[in-house]
Amino acid sequence: MDDHTKNLTQGLARCDESSWRDFHDEYHSKLYRMARARGASESDAPEIIQGVYLRVLRHAKVIPDPQAFTAWLSCLVRCEVIDYARRRTRRNWLNERIQQWQESRHQDQSTDIGANEELATVMQTLEAPDRALLQQHYMEGWTQKQLAEHHCTTVKAVESKLARLRKHLRQSLKCPTIDPS
Repeated sequence: MDDHTKNLTQGLARCDESSWRDFHDEYHSKLYRMARARGASESDAPEIIQGVYLRVLRHAKVIPDPQAFTAWLSCLVRCEVIDYARRRTRRNWLNERIQQWQESRHQDQSTDIGANEELATVMQTLEAPDRALLQQHYMEGWTQKQLAEHHCTTVKAVESKLARLRKHLRQSLKCPTIDPS
């Protein structure tokens, strides 16, 4: 039994500041290497590590065995890398489509006009509050936190609503005969 790991994880579970400093000093470079080994880019690794820290904070528990603690951290890194990639893919896809749509509105381009008109048509099928939410987030750059405050709801509700709207847009663009109601 390793008292150091047990004491460290007890401190993390209690949100003890010195334990968090010790955890950071001892494990940051290990977490960085784990994230990079899982395919995270150099620029994405710090954000992924931050996500792992939040997961440790949310799910902190006393783990006396150093190998079990490292395995648990490895699992958290794997989950965060996967979730980070998913979030990034979703945002990139819709951002690209909306950017194309915006450019077509401002310029008379003959390329991709059909796709941009298609997105504009699908956007018009949305209810005004949904369309406004998408425009505020993707075109005006509002954060989910700002949207939640503006619409008097939670960040999670905004995140879920945006996910449902992205899914609806993707489905409507793949199969334009889908009824939006």
